[in-house]
Amino acid sequence: MGETLSLPFLSVIVCVYNDEKHIGACLRSLAQQTYPREHYEIIAVDDGSTDTSGRILRETEGVLCLRQENRGPSAARNYGVLHARGGIVVFIDSDCEADPDWLAGIVQAYRQAASPRIAAVGGRQKGHPGDDPFARKVDAFLTAVGFIGDYVKSFETVREVTHNASCNASYRADTLREAGGFREGLFPGEDVDLDRRLRDRGYALLFIPHAVVYHHRADTRKRWRRMLLRYGQASADNVLIHGFFRMIQAVPVAALLAFALIPVFFSLSVRAGMLYTLSLFCAAGITVTGLARRSGLPLRDAALFTVETGLYFCTGFWARIAACSARPFDKRKVLEGLYYERKTREGRI
Repeated sequence: MGETLSLPFLSVIVCVYNDEKHIGACLRSLAQQTYPREHYEIIAVDDGSTDTSGRILRETEGVLCLRQENRGPSAARNYGVLHARGGIVVFIDSDCEADPDWLAGIVQAYRQAASPRIAAVGGRQKGHPGDDPFARKVDAFLTAVGFIGDYVKSFETVREVTHNASCNASYRADTLREAGGFREGLFPGEDVDLDRRLRDRGYALLFIPHAVVYHHRADTRKRWRRMLLRYGQASADNVLIHGFFRMIQAVPVAALLAFALIPVFFSLSVRAGMLYTLSLFCAAGITVTGLARRSGLPLRDAALFTVETGLYFCTGFWARIAACSARPFDKRKVLEGLYYERKTREGRI
């Protein structure tokens, strides 16, 4: 009994926008946690959905339902945190389902760390077992490139990391508010920005492999390519705000430099140009072969995913850099200010 009474109270926040396909299963997984139900609340924020998502939220028992006009995931999460009663706030995406021991694993990590320096704990995301073949290929590829993108992690041990994806992340509530919450107007990449600001304040983030959510992946090539474009744009936003601080942010620069050098070598001699171009093809072949081996994908699929990732991610990155370079970059204009800073200035908290 004493052990149960000492458990921290959690606020689990899920934000939804037009995701009637998945939100019901997500909420059911949250209600079926092994962590004592009296020690956590479920807050669902409807970000202005126009489908039946809002009705599903309202008809689900044991869920605090909030609604706002469509303003994006950052604003929706901040709105949820504003109503949270827990000392720890836990985030999951509407297209994810939590393993039954998910919350218990997160709490265990905070208790074992027992340090105020640990501001956040995140867990593993795996592809949903019910996904179709294309989405499973996307998951395999994302897992294979996780060491570069830092999005899908395959570590088997608890360790400090620089970032946890917001589909499976938790924060000490006071620390999250102190840092300003999620930067509104920034999506995706808002979780990268928040984690960077926490680390700049001297806090640490933990990754734990045993707290798992099952994430539905992009199930069409169109969605996959659109995701890559958005992540390229978000990576550029974070570079403009913080400078270069992640391995993946160097990929567009390296790709641009590699192709820009082709005419330089050809200007020296045809032989130098041919040798340099051949070296690029060899490097690409080695990369694709390695990713095929890591992912288990056929070589053709690995090659196509690699080319698409390079093309669409880099296009999104450089398009955003070009757009922001066309005018003076003002963080407060291009990206809205931090939520809790603004609320404080307005005298509302």
